[in-house]
Amino acid sequence: MSNYLLSTKMFLVFVTAFVLVSCEGPVGPTGPAGADGVNIVGEVFEIEGDFNQAGNFGVSGEYGFDILESDKVLIYRLAGLDQDSNDIWRLIPQVVFHSNGIFTYDYDFTFYDYAIFLNGDFDLNTLESGYTDSQVFRVLIVPADRIDVRMDYSDHDAVLEMLGVEEKDITRRVLN
Repeated sequence: MSNYLLSTKMFLVFVTAFVLVSCEGPVGPTGPAGADGVNIVGEVFEIEGDFNQAGNFGVSGEYGFDILESDKVLIYRLAGLDQDSNDIWRLIPQVVFHSNGIFTYDYDFTFYDYAIFLNGDFDLNTLESGYTDSQVFRVLIVPADRIDVRMDYSDHDAVLEMLGVEEKDITRRVLN
């Protein structure tokens, strides 16, 4: 008799599982309407500035437009040119090993301004002008809805492409 009860219970379990898996519920409510025809793109601009003791080895500025607190700000430093005279952009923070010690180009940002600064383990006044004068940076504002955690943000060209920004559209601001 116990085999009969076990078989009946197993049959009921399989029938219940089949019924639950094969059932469909009502279609859920329609989601909120999107912004038809609106293409959200990132903002990109260049800045040029000098790092010196008077400016506490930093440069800063405001964006000049509104961004959301959830947007991401990326800053790249123009590190030089390649063999074909193309710009080489390096994502900061960037560590530099100098004969006097180690220093970094670093930055912080809020939703209304940014600051780029040098940090070092030696007297930054001893840095050659190639590290401090007329430094060029690109500030990229990545809208929160475009942030992809799988993207390699150190690939400057890929980030520009994702943002839909072309080189010809990037303006430069001179600070200091």
